[in-house]
Amino acid sequence: METKGKNRKVAGRGMTVTLEMKKRIRSLRHSANLSIDSLADKSEVSERTLKKIESPKSHQKRFDEDVLMKIAKAFNISFDELSGKQRQYKQEDKSVHFEFLAEQFREIDRMLLPLIRDHRHADQRLIEHAYRGLLSQCLQEREIDLEQINQGLRDPVKRNAFIEGLPGPGLTVDVSEDFDEISYKYPPNEMLTVKSPQLLWDCHCDTPSTKQNDFECPIHSQSSGEEVDRRFSNGYVLIRHQGIEFYWRSSQELWPPSVDSFYMMEAMKTDGLFTKKYNSVLDIGSGTGFLGIMTACCNPYITEITLSDWLLTPYLYGTTNWFLNRNNREHVRLKTNTALFTKGLDSLAKPYDIAICNPPYLPLLDGFDEIGLESTVAGTDLLTDIILRNKDLADRIYLQFSSLSEPEAQIAQEKAGLKLRPVGEEKLVPFRMRILWEKADYLEMLIKERGLVEKNNSRHRFWHRLQTYVIE
Repeated sequence: METKGKNRKVAGRGMTVTLEMKKRIRSLRHSANLSIDSLADKSEVSERTLKKIESPKSHQKRFDEDVLMKIAKAFNISFDELSGKQRQYKQEDKSVHFEFLAEQFREIDRMLLPLIRDHRHADQRLIEHAYRGLLSQCLQEREIDLEQINQGLRDPVKRNAFIEGLPGPGLTVDVSEDFDEISYKYPPNEMLTVKSPQLLWDCHCDTPSTKQNDFECPIHSQSSGEEVDRRFSNGYVLIRHQGIEFYWRSSQELWPPSVDSFYMMEAMKTDGLFTKKYNSVLDIGSGTGFLGIMTACCNPYITEITLSDWLLTPYLYGTTNWFLNRNNREHVRLKTNTALFTKGLDSLAKPYDIAICNPPYLPLLDGFDEIGLESTVAGTDLLTDIILRNKDLADRIYLQFSSLSEPEAQIAQEKAGLKLRPVGEEKLVPFRMRILWEKADYLEMLIKERGLVEKNNSRHRFWHRLQTYVIE
């Protein structure tokens, strides 16, 4: 931990903190809703040093590089991203660079998240207008044109350069076809294997209960567990399933393909999705693009895939993951779309043959508005929007949601005059959301009102039910 006090001297490698970097750190802190004090605790850097780093009037210009690396880690970004090194790409080459875009999009997303979540009770049209306005402004300020990026990636030379320029993953995660084994691999030849996993990251160490400590963690009980944890939580990860690869990096803006996604694929396969003659698929709230890309790769009749999300980080990763996996699917056309509500999909050709969505499912209960500001999986507005507008989107819609959001889904069904048909098996899975561990009152409400299951004799304390449905 950094020494605190007046007599602390800057040690190690010194680095000049520019005015632009000061602004970036301050912007990141505000976007993450962190005070100086909170950032000090999270980064283990003293408040006094943080104030000097952020202040444009500070006489100290050089700071220990190790201190700056701690700040970068607290924001869950790389040191190069904090220092703005990726910005060189824009001056050096007009080609598309993944890391440059990742930095820019993360900054924009962290401005979009609090604005949109904080106005979720307003009229939908007003929210959409505010979202579009801020998104357009942020892109213009950074001189980024999404259509120009899409056009660039249609050029084979630029596309190959883009893929070849991807930073190498620090960890590769191999998920077996039946989700009965996960292997975590990292250089040079290290591997940690988890048998019969219950989650993609099947760790219960941070669960707020002493009883769960009686159980052995399948990850941290192994000698390489801490290193695998570090690599999974920081840096780029390549997730492989059935020969298909998905690039991902842990962040507030992007969740990895979760156990939900693997179970939803299983349910859709049972329903015959991958053998029927469907031509177009729309993945709503696409994230890494896992569901849409897996469908396009597993169904040989698909000729068009659209990935739609309301943040730019998923846009980047979804696009990247499609081009990583399109070797034998060159005839399939990719479309990408940024939309806050399904109304934002109106400009796309539709209805699609198939729409797929694994929407956020955390209900925004009275008195717990802050939940919506802290997680991208909070809120049931996308779930209800899809049920209400189903005929406008696709001829057939696959939708998966948690038992926690059943009341909202039921109300939407009644309004739409339809009944969802369950496909596949209902799954009881661990409910592991670290942002909720300190919100005991909210968890208690979920138990009493929404059927969250609490098990004290299990490695995971909380559980919920997942079911895939189809709207025909």
